[in-house]
Amino acid sequence: MPEAHLDPTKELARLIAEKKYEEAFTSALHRSDVSIVSWLCSQVNLQGILSMKPCPLSQGVLLALFQQLACDINKETSRKLVWMTDVAVAIIPSDPTIAMHVVLIFRQVSQIVDHLQSMSTTSASETASIRVLKFVINSVLN
Repeated sequence: MPEAHLDPTKELARLIAEKKYEEAFTSALHRSDVSIVSWLCSQVNLQGILSMKPCPLSQGVLLALFQQLACDINKETSRKLVWMTDVAVAIIPSDPTIAMHVVLIFRQVSQIVDHLQSMSTTSASETASIRVLKFVINSVLN
């Protein structure tokens, strides 16, 4: 068995070194292991990638990334809120490749974020980040 199969971060590190961001994120997302997705986000300048014109990440990857980060928001909460907000802003709801899924996923993420906001363990800075994220989510849903 090749070493990359044992440690997916080696292959992902190679892809990001080659600036193959779409391929790296697609590979991480297909693993259905949010810890790998989080690791990948921590290895790149996500805000920098998202501000590239054109964005090297497809709308489908962005929507899947938004959803997967929300599913494990109780770990590394502050970082994930920032990543999720950056990703949400980069999502184009009218894009035909994702349009039929946007509302459902944004509603799902909204419920997760609402639950997080109601928890007594949420810090003041996380509460502020949640408000910004909720504003972005609501701008898409309304």
